[in-house]
Amino acid sequence: MNLTREWTAFAGSLFTLMGISIGATARRGAEDALAWERQWRVAVGDASPARDEEPRRRRLVLAYRAGGAFFAAIGLGFLYAAAAGRAPFVARHGARDTAVGGLILLACGLATAFKTARAGRRAPRFLDGEMLADDVPAPLGERVAAACSYGMIALFLSFGVRLLREGLR
Repeated sequence: MNLTREWTAFAGSLFTLMGISIGATARRGAEDALAWERQWRVAVGDASPARDEEPRRRRLVLAYRAGGAFFAAIGLGFLYAAAAGRAPFVARHGARDTAVGGLILLACGLATAFKTARAGRRAPRFLDGEMLADDVPAPLGERVAAACSYGMIALFLSFGVRLLREGLR
């Protein structure tokens, strides 16, 4: 496979994993947004509870899932293009550009891996978050998002090494 098709496959895989992760954590994202708003109201002196929180929660969950589906669809389109031999990216891969791209992807992968390794087992997501006991399994959406995160780290690292090797030839 040529390097342009590999870039397309990389982008497709990354977008697909991001979309799945966003959709899987839709409930958590909506809860975080609503918790942020509740805390903001308290901070500005309006401690009255929001009466329309449940419909807004449903809309936020739907918006997160739609955004995740959008990213996943873009990713699947890129993967299809790579498999069909049509790469929408411009072929510009001199040795120096390829090596720099590899270094950037390796840095992104290492930074993401470091951030993931430093993150604790579980913590409240925002100011009103709920603590779960360590022996309670994480919700399915969070486990799917974690698997997608590990997949994205592996993609960054493996394709970064691939580009670096290609650029240093």
